[in-house]
Amino acid sequence: MWVKVCGCRTADGVDAAVQAGADAIGLIFAESRRSVTPDQARRLAERVPSSVAIVGVLRSPSALLVRDLVQTVPLDLVQLSGIMPRGARRLVPFLRTVYLGPEERLPAGRMPHAYALHIDRRSARHGGTGERVNVRAARRIVEMGRRVVLAGGLTPQNVAQAIREVMPYGVDVASGVEKNGQQNPEAIFRFVQAARGVEER
Repeated sequence: MWVKVCGCRTADGVDAAVQAGADAIGLIFAESRRSVTPDQARRLAERVPSSVAIVGVLRSPSALLVRDLVQTVPLDLVQLSGIMPRGARRLVPFLRTVYLGPEERLPAGRMPHAYALHIDRRSARHGGTGERVNVRAARRIVEMGRRVVLAGGLTPQNVAQAIREVMPYGVDVASGVEKNGQQNPEAIFRFVQAARGVEER
């Protein structure tokens, strides 16, 4: 089970995700209370071993911005929502964010070039809401043969059940491991262990 801890913006958060055994950390460059600057991201990336992927989270970026970030940080993957810039997929593998509401509607288009589909719940500001996605719709996407990274309302308490229901390639967490708006190392550890525990049964 591929596990991504998103919204890392401090050294403590990055270190906690790495020590917990996460496969990837997410650095947000889109507008968000969790966003970081390219310089901040570069310093955080220096703390990440090569075994852990660094994912840049962007919304409708230009191809030039993607190229600059890949060279500056550097990024192993880019998570994209909104408009897909021309030529970006030649620069770095990408996760394509698909927003599912409470109704059972599958995304339009096959998106054949995406490394994986990142499934989340849309907010009014075009980001995640911290609420669960429609499980049946997410599972149907998996059954269509797509590689899915499940996000949206996941916590240490519910991630194992979500994995059993959807059977995704991976899971992604941000608000579910925060306390008072800051990443909580204990919650990060429990989330990763809970996700890993499903594979051990």
